[in-house]
Amino acid sequence: MKVFFDTNVYVAEALLGQSATAMIDATISAGWRIFCTDYVLDELERVLTDYRHFSNRFANRSRRHVARRCQLVKAANSRHQVPKDPKDSPILVTAIVAGVDFLVTNDTHLLSMNPYESIRIISMTGYYELLVAQGLLQ
Repeated sequence: MKVFFDTNVYVAEALLGQSATAMIDATISAGWRIFCTDYVLDELERVLTDYRHFSNRFANRSRRHVARRCQLVKAANSRHQVPKDPKDSPILVTAIVAGVDFLVTNDTHLLSMNPYESIRIISMTGYYELLVAQGLLQ
């Protein structure tokens, strides 16, 4: 399986830990591949510093932690768009370029597009429940 986690998953991991971390760890333990893009890494740092007021050091450590666990993919220009929120388009495009099975997000604009082509767009809760059903989480 191939998985792309939206920025909000990594923000949840940085701030809350536990369930988001367990989800990502279970994905890795299952041998599923995680894909990411610089767009998500940049957004993660920006959200942690500008909106959550964490230090640049904390944001940079969070970025490196995410980057170590995923395969980076470059987004390309594409006809694929998120009509209700164009800022989410790079997330969708990168998931398509990577050929992922799951795009995990809590973004309502992306979730409303499920499924998109061959990608299942699923909430964090839905993905967590899927991992439990697969026996990958308890």
